[in-house]
Amino acid sequence: MKTLTFLFFALVFALVFRSGPTYANENTLKNFETDGCTMFFDGPKDRPNLWRHCCVEHDLRYWYGGDSVDMKNTDLRLKACVKEVAGDTWANLIYLGVRTGHLSPIKNKTHWSWGWTNKRANSKLSKEESEYVIEELRRLPFDQEMIEKFIERNFKNNNVQI
Repeated sequence: MKTLTFLFFALVFALVFRSGPTYANENTLKNFETDGCTMFFDGPKDRPNLWRHCCVEHDLRYWYGGDSVDMKNTDLRLKACVKEVAGDTWANLIYLGVRTGHLSPIKNKTHWSWGWTNKRANSKLSKEESEYVIEELRRLPFDQEMIEKFIERNFKNNNVQI
């Protein structure tokens, strides 16, 4: 009986005080998916993918999330990107659609922070989470130059090694 009691307490101690995986390993990211501009088209008829890259970048940012300031800045970045390639009218229309979508009680599967396997609070990414996200971004089958620019733009002030 003493042996069983000892083993039980040893197991509890090991589970409580283990130096196991970091938060990022406990709450991992699902595979990234994008459909371009969700519930909208990726460009006008004569240039059907004109601002698709803006929406894909927006989807990347929504994948791993952050706090509400990050979300607002991500939506503004989408607006600026579309404005750069298509002008104010399209940029304002898309921005208005995205911001209005936040008010809807019906959420699509790519809502803010959708990529985490476990629900995550809308808060700044920790250093460990940021490092994990950067690793996962670099694994994506995208142009690595584009990924590195994305990482620079989104993580340069997060106190992480990029």
